[in-house]
Amino acid sequence: MPPQEGSRVAGKPDSPRLTLMLARYEENLGNWNNALELYAAVDDPIAWFAQARILYITNQPDRALEFIDRLIESDAFVDEALDLRTRIYARKGDWAQAIDDTEILVGRYPENTQLKLFLANLKIIVADFTGAQEILRGLLGSDDDSMVLYTLSKACQGNKDLPCAKDYLRRVIELQPRFGPAHLELGRVHELLGEKKEAESVYRQYLEIEPDAVEALVVLSDLYISTNRYQDAIDQMQKLRQLSSDPQIIRKLALLQLQEGMYEEALGTITSLQEMTLEDSYYLAIVYAKLDRLHEAFSQLSQITLTSRLGCEAVLLRSSILKDLGRHDEMMDELFRAWDFFSPKDGCAEVGYQLATELDADGRREEGLEIATKLLQSNPKDPVALNFVGYVWADEATNLDQAHEMISEALRQRPDDPYIMDSMAWVLFRQNRPEEALTYLKKAVEKLDTDPTIHEHMGDVLQSLGKKEKALDHYLKASLLNRNARDELEEKINDLVD
Repeated sequence: MPPQEGSRVAGKPDSPRLTLMLARYEENLGNWNNALELYAAVDDPIAWFAQARILYITNQPDRALEFIDRLIESDAFVDEALDLRTRIYARKGDWAQAIDDTEILVGRYPENTQLKLFLANLKIIVADFTGAQEILRGLLGSDDDSMVLYTLSKACQGNKDLPCAKDYLRRVIELQPRFGPAHLELGRVHELLGEKKEAESVYRQYLEIEPDAVEALVVLSDLYISTNRYQDAIDQMQKLRQLSSDPQIIRKLALLQLQEGMYEEALGTITSLQEMTLEDSYYLAIVYAKLDRLHEAFSQLSQITLTSRLGCEAVLLRSSILKDLGRHDEMMDELFRAWDFFSPKDGCAEVGYQLATELDADGRREEGLEIATKLLQSNPKDPVALNFVGYVWADEATNLDQAHEMISEALRQRPDDPYIMDSMAWVLFRQNRPEEALTYLKKAVEKLDTDPTIHEHMGDVLQSLGKKEKALDHYLKASLLNRNARDELEEKINDLVD
C-alpha cells in the first residue's frame, strides 16, 4: 500500500532503532508532529523522554508531564526527567514544585554549580532572598564568580540592601568589564540611592566599552530627563535614533525637542515617522502652532474627534488656535460643543475652565460662573473652579469671606500658582488688607512677570499704599502687555501722570 498523501511517516519501519533515527531526523528539522508520531511507535524510555522534550518545546506541559512521570516511575532518565519537569513547573509558575525538583537534583549532584545557581534564582523568584544568598555564597571561589556575584546582587536588592548589591555588582564588573547587565544594574542601584553622578559615571563607563549599547543610551537619557538635563538627553536620543528605527525613540526625541523649544528639529523628527498615530498628529499640531503655522496645525487637529482619547487635548488646542487667528465666534462655538459633550460625563474640566474664562472676558460673567459652579458640583475641591468663583466674587466685592476661603483652598492645593496668588491678593485687597495683598502680588510677579492683570493689581495695591511712582510703573507694564487695554486702565495711568 503506498504512503498516504501528505504523510511522511506512513509505512513506519519495523526496526525500533531505525524508527528512533527517523524520528530524531524529523525533530532536527522541526517537524514536531511527524517526530511525535514516529516516537509514539516505540515503547521505550528513550522515546518517552523525546516526546516529553518535544511537548515541552511546543508548549504542551500537561502531556509532557505524563511522559516525565512515566520515566520517573520506571527509574529511567530520572535526572533528565527531573530537570525537564523543573523547567515545565517554572514555565507554569509552579515555583514550589520547581524548587522541590531542583533540590532533589542538587542533592544528587552536589558539585553541579549550574543546578545550584538555577535553584538560587528560583528562590529569588519566590522572595526567599536569604536562602538564595546561602546557596550563592557557597558557590564563591571558582575561576569565574561573575554570574554568582551578579545573582547575589539580585538577592541583595530583593532584601532591599542596596549597598550590598552595589558591592557585588562592582566586583562583577571587575571580573567582566564588558558585562552590560551589571553596568546597567549598578547604575540603577546608584539612582535608587540618589547617587545620580555615580549612575551617570557607570553608564558612561559602559558606553566607552560599548559605544552602541542601546540599553545604556536609553537609561542614560532617562537619567538626564529625571535631572532636567534635557539637552544632554537629546544628545543621547539622537545617538539612539542612529542605531535604532524604533518609533518610540523618535517620539521621545521629538517631545524633548518640543520641550526645549527646538521646533524645527521636532518637526523634522516627527515627520520622519513612517506611520502617524493620533498622538503624533497632536504633537505635530503643537509644533506647527509653535512655528506660527496655524492653518497646518488646525488641519492636523481636524482628524482628532471629541470621542477619541485625545479629544480633550485637541479641542483645547483648536480653540487656542482659533483665538490666535482672530476667529472668536468659532472659538466659542468649539468650546460650547466640547462643554456640551464632556460636562455630562464629568470629563475634560479644562474645557470648562477655558470656556468660563472666555465668557468672563466677553462680559458674560454670570454664564462663566454657572459653568464654574457646575464644575464644583462635580468636584467641590477643584482648585481652578474655586479660584475662578473666588476671584469673581472678590472682583465684585461680594461674598468676600467665602471667596477668601475658596481661594485659600485653591492655594493650598497649588501653592506655586501665580494666578491663584493674584486672586488671594485681590480678595485681601478687597478686605482692606493691602499690605498682605502686596506680599502675594510680589510672589505672583516673581512667578509670572508677563500677565497684565497681575501688574494692574500690583498698581492698585501700591497706589492704595501711597507708592504712586511704583504703581505707575506697573500700570504702564500692564498696558504694554495688554494689546487691548481697558479704558479704566488708561484712566489710572492718566490720573497718575497728571
